Amino acid sequence: MAEKKDKIDVVNILTSAFINVLIPNSINFVVKNDEKRRERLRSLMEFQFDIGLELGHIFISDDSKGCIIFIDKWKSTLKRIILEVKLLFAVIGIENLFQVLKRENLIKSYHPKQDFIHLWLMGVAPEAQGTGVGSKLLQETLQFYEEKLIYLETTTPENLRFYKKNGFIIFHETFELDYPLYFLKYV
Repeated sequence: MAEKKDKIDVVNILTSAFINVLIPNSINFVVKNDEKRRERLRSLMEFQFDIGLELGHIFISDDSKGCIIFIDKWKSTLKRIILEVKLLFAVIGIENLFQVLKRENLIKSYHPKQDFIHLWLMGVAPEAQGTGVGSKLLQETLQFYEEKLIYLETTTPENLRFYKKNGFIIFHETFELDYPLYFLKYV
C-alpha cells in the first residue's frame, strides 16, 4: 500500500499513463490540451493522490509501474475542501467550474445505492502496459476489498475490455457528455 513517501512515484505513473491520451474522456474533460497540459495533469494527479490518502487507499505495484486509487468513503473534510479549491485554480479554471460540477453530479446520480468502494483511478506506466502489471495489481486489490462492492466508471473501449476481463460488469452507460461513460461494478 502506498504512503505519503510514494507520492512522487504515484504521480509520475499516473501522469505518464495519461499524458498522451487525448481522446475525449473524464480526465480531458477537466484538463485542457494546451501548453500547460503536463503541469495541469500533474496537479490533477497530485490532487487524486492526496484525496486517496485522505479518504481511501492507494496501491502501487511491486515494480512501481502501476497504481490504483480507491476511495473508501466520500466525506467532507477541511483538507478535502482545501485540495478542491487548489484544484479549481490549478487545473479546472473558474470558467469550467459549472461544466465540471454538472459532470460530477451526473456521475454521482449513477452511483450504486448501497455502500461501495470507488475505484477512482488506475494507471500503468506506458512501458509496462500490456505486461500484466495492471491485472496483477487489480486482482491483489480486489482481494484486499474482498466481499465489498467495487464501483468504477470508464470511458475507453480498451479500459472497458480490461475491467470486464477482470470480472467487472456494466450496469449503466450514458452518452450525455461529449464521450461515452460506462459504469461498472464488481461484487
